[in-house]
Amino acid sequence: MNPIISAHQLSKQYRVHRGRPDSLKEAVVRRKKNRSSSEFWALKEVSLDIKKGSFFGLIGHNGSGKTTLLKLMAGIHNPSSGQLKVNGRVSALLELGSGFHPELSGRENIYLNGAILGLTRKEMDLAVDEIIEFSDIGEFIDAPVKILSSGMYVRLGFAVAVHVAPEILLIDEV
Repeated sequence: MNPIISAHQLSKQYRVHRGRPDSLKEAVVRRKKNRSSSEFWALKEVSLDIKKGSFFGLIGHNGSGKTTLLKLMAGIHNPSSGQLKVNGRVSALLELGSGFHPELSGRENIYLNGAILGLTRKEMDLAVDEIIEFSDIGEFIDAPVKILSSGMYVRLGFAVAVHVAPEILLIDEV
C-alpha cells in the first residue's frame, strides 16, 4: 500500500531579511556585498512515509521545523528541494484564524472553508448543523468571527477541520 504522505530529502529554505539600513550608504554597501539578507534552512533533507490510518506526531524544540513541515504537507508552502507526495484530502488547523475571514460570521466561514476544501454547497448544508453543534459557540455562530474569544475561534476551527471528511488531518499547536 502506498503511503498517504511520502517525503524524500525534503528541504525548505527561507531568506531572512535584515533590518532596514540606517543610511543610504549602508543600503548601497549591503546591496553591493549582497548582505541585505541571509539564508535559513527550516528543514533539511527530511524523509518519511506515513501510512493511511496511522497517527503521526512531531516532537522537537522551538524552531526545529515542525510547523514548516506541516505547512508543506498542507500545501501552504512549496519545498525548496526534495519530493513530497500527499495522497488525500487535507484539512489543517495550523494557526489561529487561518482559513477564516474575520468580517464573516462563523456560519459563513464554515461554508467558506468547505468551498476552499472543494466541498459543494449541498455537502456543506448536510454538515453545517453538526459543525455548529460540535463547536459549541451558541448564538455567536452568526456573529463576525473577529469578536470571538480565542477559545471559541479554536473550537470552531477544530469543528470544521474534523467534519469535512479529511483523509489527512494536520493539527499544530494552536
